[in-house]
Order: sequence, then C-alpha cells, then structure tokens
Amino acid sequence: MDLVLKARDNDKDAMYHILEHFEPFIQKSLKQTSMQEKEDLRQELRLVCLESIYQFRIDRVPGFFTFCEQVEESKKTLE
Repeated sequence: MDLVLKARDNDKDAMYHILEHFEPFIQKSLKQTSMQEKEDLRQELRLVCLESIYQFRIDRVPGFFTFCEQVEESKKTLE
C-alpha cells in the first residue's frame, strides 16, 4: 500500500518499483504477441499499470480477517 500512496504523490521510484513488480506478467503477456507489436504493447501495458494506481481504491481493500471471511463465504457458495 505504501508504494501505491507514494506513486500517487508522483514518486518516480515508487512507480518504478510497481512497474518492476509487474514486469514478469508483462513479459509473459508479450510472448503471445508478434515481434512488430511487442514494444508498443509493452508501453501500453506499463501505462495501464500506472493509470491503475490512481484508480485503485485503497479504502475498499478488506483487512486480513475480513478477507478470510469473504474467502470462506465464497467457498460455501461454490459447494
């Protein structure tokens, strides 16, 4: 959460660390793309990651115990 808050305050190091965290996912996604489109898509995916920082609703993230309860409730509905 701290990185997200720092990134929202335009901390370039925080933004870099967030992008670094998502880089393996981005690279995996690019394997399915043609060589001519890889760099454009890479930039687009990075942009989406950065834009999502500002859309992420930190106040809606449940606490640990609430999350565990939600998981248990989801399991019950799947049974």
